Amino acid sequence: MINFRGFVSAILLSLYILSATPSNASEITDSFMEARQMSNILKMKSIIKENKEKIPEEVNVLMEEALNPETPKEEREWRLLLAELIARTYQEVTRDANLLKGVKRKAFNTKLTPAVISSATEGLHIVEIPKPDENTKNIFKPDNTIIKKGETVKWVNNDSVEHKFAAVAAISEGSFDSKTVEPENSFEFKFENPGEYFYICFIHQSMIGKIIVEE
Repeated sequence: MINFRGFVSAILLSLYILSATPSNASEITDSFMEARQMSNILKMKSIIKENKEKIPEEVNVLMEEALNPETPKEEREWRLLLAELIARTYQEVTRDANLLKGVKRKAFNTKLTPAVISSATEGLHIVEIPKPDENTKNIFKPDNTIIKKGETVKWVNNDSVEHKFAAVAAISEGSFDSKTVEPENSFEFKFENPGEYFYICFIHQSMIGKIIVEE
């Protein structure tokens, strides 16, 4: 199965590399970008292998620049994509997934609203899937929720279409899967372990959320 989102990301990154190179890019990043532009995977891996002690800091700098509020949106997206590509290649070379996990978490967080401390209603923390209006469509409300270990979240589908969402296993502390939630139905999950749970609707992939479980 084709990873459509990854395919689109690769296209966007390639287009940006062709159109712009940041003046403050390091020599390592420049070389990696040139190899990517030529689709030279062996060269990309060679650059990572030769500089593997420096790569985590290289990625951290890209992320800091991407997350700077003064960074233009287009450049922010490009830096996030490049940081992920370098971290992914680093994982392929070193078998260390921690760098990529951190990048993907930070990139995910940029698309969320600030976290809110949830108050339980009859023992349940409610996340609504509202009907679309003129400003919003396919959202979790709230999309970034803080609860305590052992508490239960109930997602209520008030939309007119079905949704199916699950935790992103690669970056979450655990897993859950709603299966298909029809309109006027709901899904509940009790979070037994602390950590961050990043989730996405598989039907509407721009529809994302996070549950933060505290001790």
